[in-house]
Amino acid sequence: MSSVFHLVYVSYASESLSYTDIRDILNSSRKNNARDDISGVLILREGYFLQVLEGDEAKIQSLVNIIRRDNRNHTLKVLIEERSDKRLFGDWSMAFLDGDIESNTTKDLLEFFDVCLDSGINHKTLIMPLVRKFRASAPPFQ
Repeated sequence: MSSVFHLVYVSYASESLSYTDIRDILNSSRKNNARDDISGVLILREGYFLQVLEGDEAKIQSLVNIIRRDNRNHTLKVLIEERSDKRLFGDWSMAFLDGDIESNTTKDLLEFFDVCLDSGINHKTLIMPLVRKFRASAPPFQ
């Protein structure tokens, strides 16, 4: 069985970010990720992007370098890089969740988000279990 590389990062969304920007990000991400066999979820909440990417390590590292240079976000911080035996978001080239919409804010999303923003917590042991918990209880993705 081949392994899947997972990367989780957080970045600040640009203050001038618009819904048109988000639509453009999702359109290009879905097209390019489908081509590169990358899946994941992008969460926007409280002015932060939180993203889980999964697929081939080299392709994901290349994608993260592109995202770092994108002026629609800044101060990107990789929280975890890990391998596992399966994808969590395999049906989605890029799912999107607006975490500021009340109907999207599950307890599991809030816990995942808060842990990712809290730099004093040992991310290596908590983040991927929280990603799995969030995925199991997530509302339908757009």
